[in-house]
Amino acid sequence: MPKQILMKAVLSSGSLSWCRPLKRKERSCCCLAIENPPERPDPASYSQEEQFALGSIATWNSPDITTNNWSPFRLRLEAEVKVRNLSAIASAVNVLVHLFTSQFGIGIQRSLLSTKMINLAALQELTLLFPFSQSILNGPQTIGVYTKIEHSSDSSLINNNGAQVHHGVMTSESGRGFQFAFPVLNNQGTARQISLSVLPNDLGASVSPGVRNCAAWEQYMAHVILTVPSTTHGTPDAYVQKEVTIVGRYEDGSLIGGLTYVVRIDD
Repeated sequence: MPKQILMKAVLSSGSLSWCRPLKRKERSCCCLAIENPPERPDPASYSQEEQFALGSIATWNSPDITTNNWSPFRLRLEAEVKVRNLSAIASAVNVLVHLFTSQFGIGIQRSLLSTKMINLAALQELTLLFPFSQSILNGPQTIGVYTKIEHSSDSSLINNNGAQVHHGVMTSESGRGFQFAFPVLNNQGTARQISLSVLPNDLGASVSPGVRNCAAWEQYMAHVILTVPSTTHGTPDAYVQKEVTIVGRYEDGSLIGGLTYVVRIDD
């Protein structure tokens, strides 16, 4: 039989068994489904960002950072920083706690002072000590101190950054009316608009300028005025503490930073 006729006969019969694809073996799934994911720790400290997210009035007089003694208002030899694990189940191993410092002001560039590695059991709180350098202790006694917490399994990042940027006065030493000046820095490489606002307070505080267009890396001075009401009094043993907090934001609403003036009314 000629070759052409043979091929037609084969094709017409549908007998192409030698061309059929090999049957592949079905693969079994190698993914492991975990019904209950493992618990993760939550190392945390007081965070201004978190306070805003919760709708609270934030302060830059962080309750978790202590840097100064009073009367006179001077730096301590070391900063005290409280860090806690909010998880009731999972421990946090090898947590990094960084401490930065800056000149007093809003948006000022920060320098890393020190880093500590700690372990936190569930619901444990530790107080860490970060000694200040001699150059810091010999400089201005009002500075900015910032903390940053890092952990690879952290369940919440919004409570990882905190700040203590505050200045304190006592009415028996400084009177009952105050005017302060502080630097504000556009710490971006492009021109930005900076808005300053005063959070609700009992001292009738105002800040100027409220809005300013700044060139890249431009720094300027802002001013705040506040007055202690004549009806508010305290004593050296039972002072009344009031705070005024100023917050800086860019035109898109992003937070630059803030600072707090603390007034102890002791007369």
